[in-house]
Amino acid sequence: MEIPVPYKVRFSTFDTWIIILTLLVFPVGGLLAFIRLASTHHHNKAKGRNLRLLGWAMVFSYISIMIILYLTYDTFGEEEQIDYLTSGIVLAIYWFLPTLIFFLVGHRLDKKFGSLLQVYQEAVLSMRLTSVEQIRSLSQTSPADVTRDLTFMFEEGLLPEGRIINGTVYIQQQAFEDYLNGEYEEEYDDEYDEENDEEYDDEYDDEYDEEESASDANGHGRPSGFQSPVSGQSSSPKTVECPGCGARVFLGAEREKECEYCGNVVCA
Repeated sequence: MEIPVPYKVRFSTFDTWIIILTLLVFPVGGLLAFIRLASTHHHNKAKGRNLRLLGWAMVFSYISIMIILYLTYDTFGEEEQIDYLTSGIVLAIYWFLPTLIFFLVGHRLDKKFGSLLQVYQEAVLSMRLTSVEQIRSLSQTSPADVTRDLTFMFEEGLLPEGRIINGTVYIQQQAFEDYLNGEYEEEYDDEYDEENDEEYDDEYDDEYDEEESASDANGHGRPSGFQSPVSGQSSSPKTVECPGCGARVFLGAEREKECEYCGNVVCA
């Protein structure tokens, strides 16, 4: 279940259509790309993807503009060819500078998100922290970010099947036992199975509705078949941002560690 780093959230069907529209009708596609960024950029998982989407939108916008510019010529003799080539080079110089920045920053954000996911795995599966507040303190993010990121990891199979209820992490009991026994080998799927997720949501909602009154009565407050991992005892482990590349480095008992990305020694 090791998280690939740099981690890249996959483009959705909607993102693909934005890129296609950018090629066919570039003002519409570009506008949709910016709307996509404005509406989802508060999610950690979406930050790198959004900038990569803007980068591809810029690339295909350039292609679309060059096609339109070519169609404006009635004839295409030697003089027109020179003019067309000159215009393309000048436009490319100004156009691809921000495009390159989008791709580079997007790659950096993907790398940082991959490091953050590894911190979550360490917190939930190794340290067995159960409280969103504990995990927030360890990962140096907000409670809302922790909830969104862990939910994403549950949905994508990057953690055993689980839920977050009232600020507490619950792992599906059998999945957690399989992990402890070294039998958990669920792989990251190439395509997210929304149909199975919807079936799981419906099944979970039905079970939770049936167990809610009983859970309140006995004080457990958790869905049937789910358990909360044993909470870690020490609050000393933490993550520190690498001064060299900015990646998050997890420090356990040790007070210093070499960054796996740039080689700099990070101290607590």
